[in-house]
This record gives sequence, structure tokens and C-alpha cells, in this order.
Amino acid sequence: MSTQQRTEGTAPRMDTDSLSARITQAVMALVLTVVSVLMLVTTHRFEVELLGVEIPAGLLFGALFQVVTCVFLWSATGSRLPVLVLGCLWGLLAMPFLGQSAGGGVLMPAMLGEVPQYSGWIVQGLGVGIPFLFAGAVTLAARRPRRAR
Repeated sequence: MSTQQRTEGTAPRMDTDSLSARITQAVMALVLTVVSVLMLVTTHRFEVELLGVEIPAGLLFGALFQVVTCVFLWSATGSRLPVLVLGCLWGLLAMPFLGQSAGGGVLMPAMLGEVPQYSGWIVQGLGVGIPFLFAGAVTLAARRPRRAR
């Protein structure tokens, strides 16, 4: 912290624009994308029965995990880049799970026998959509004019 910053009481600005900062942001997003894909793909079919109603707990947990991941990436880096990287890489890293397998389609075409499994499609929408919606919300919030107090 410089002497001028200490006397003026301003906090140092976080570096978000240098090449090393961008690479670090992308690596953070990559690691969290791998965790997110593995977690969402393995838990998306988990359901809990509560008072006779089946609640898609795996999908709700996955959506919450994606939101928390987006908030963490944005707050830790001060940039929307890692959130966008999360959204872009999520679909690419989920591709190995998107085809036909011995037990049927895991995510796409999401068929077990002849029964469509919509939770596979929903988890893909959550994995890709939440980061882009979050980045859009952050962008709109930053452009909103501030009120004078």
C-alpha cells in the first residue's frame, strides 16, 4: 500500500486486466467447472420425498452450487470473465456424458429405455444458463445509474 493510499484512506485497486490476472481467472474457472460438472452430473437425479411430494433435491442443490460458484468467481476476481468461462466450458466438459451408453442416454438424449429423462436436460440448462444469467445481471447492475443520497 502506498503512502498516498494510506493518507487518503482508499483501498488498493485489484488487478483484473493484466495477462497474469486473466490467466489466473481462467484457471480458477476451469477448476471450478470440473468440480461443477462432476457434482451436477452425479447428483442431478437425486430426489427426496417430503410429505408425499418428490422434491428434485439434486437439481436444487446443483442450481445452488452454480449460483454460489458464480458469486465466488465474481467476488474473488472482480471480473465477469471467469463466470463466462464457467458457462462456456460447462457444456464442453459435460460432453462425455451426453451420448448413449449401456444404461441409456446419461444426459442427452436423456432416455432410459423409452422414457424421457428431463432432469438431464434441466441440469444442462442450469450448468450453462446460470453463469450467463449471472454475468448478465452483474452487467446490468453495473450500468444502472446510482442514486444520489
